[in-house]
Amino acid sequence: MNEFAKKDFKEQKIPESPGFFTFSDENKILYTGITTNLKAKINTFLSRNLEDENVFKMISLTRVISYTETETFFNAFVEKKKLFNKEVPEYNRLIRPFENYVYLGIDFSKVPFFRVTQDTQSELYFLGPFKDRFFLYDFLDIMGTLFKFPVCEDENYPCQRYEGKKCSGWCLKENEEITKIIFNSYLQPDIKLINKIQKKYDEYFNELKFEKAESLKNQRKIIEKYYEIVKFLHITKEINLDFTENKKKYKIRNGILVEILENREITYFPELHLNYRDNELLTFEKDQLVERWIIYNHLKKNKLERLNEIYKRSISKINEFFS
Repeated sequence: MNEFAKKDFKEQKIPESPGFFTFSDENKILYTGITTNLKAKINTFLSRNLEDENVFKMISLTRVISYTETETFFNAFVEKKKLFNKEVPEYNRLIRPFENYVYLGIDFSKVPFFRVTQDTQSELYFLGPFKDRFFLYDFLDIMGTLFKFPVCEDENYPCQRYEGKKCSGWCLKENEEITKIIFNSYLQPDIKLINKIQKKYDEYFNELKFEKAESLKNQRKIIEKYYEIVKFLHITKEINLDFTENKKKYKIRNGILVEILENREITYFPELHLNYRDNELLTFEKDQLVERWIIYNHLKKNKLERLNEIYKRSISKINEFFS
């Protein structure tokens, strides 16, 4: 572990590597975090305009900063989880960015078909959590712009989008049709849709319409990012496996790390035993997002076939729900 006084920060040569770091006062750790880039993350805490009052207080109290490089982001996460198993630092309890995460709620029977919500306490069909509500707004708007899919904002219909021929009038169609569209293009990656975008992009590019091609490329990236998240939501709660790495044995249950065997010593973590409603199959609690995402991405590197099997089962389960 490398350690230095906060006042000497500018003199440090912090690596641009994965790792975990701590901010401490004279007596105790105030906050610990993990990152894929130690230099950038620590610099962000110390040099940005701190709008979060708790972050500002934590930095004000900090006297010593320490960091440890790790081989992977997953290793950094493991070290942080082991530390939290003993005691959660005060400002890790107070700094809660996940409180601003949101869910995408879907209503298959009436407009508005899509709503960005803070929780899952209704009868909508939910996906999430998502870190950024504006990302969801962008995604929904792009789907409406490119394919005339529904972007209804309220319960008044037909709206100006329909009158301006920017929407196919989903509010006036049979529920079965909108259900099919949502299942095929919102609840799972739609490869045909991506191929349509690519074909249109190639047309623009070949016609030297570079500005339109670049705009379409950026729109495709947002759709592909949404689909990456959706696939993760299908898989994460169904991950139940053990694997060995660097002489350590890890046990994952329901997408969460629950046990580590290292040097013949076992470290246990609390297991999750939560009940989800049928409309929450693709959701989980906001404070679990970071851990689930780290584990999922780490396993993608050498357990991709296993994850794909889980994904196929999830799609079948969802299909049964809507059939």
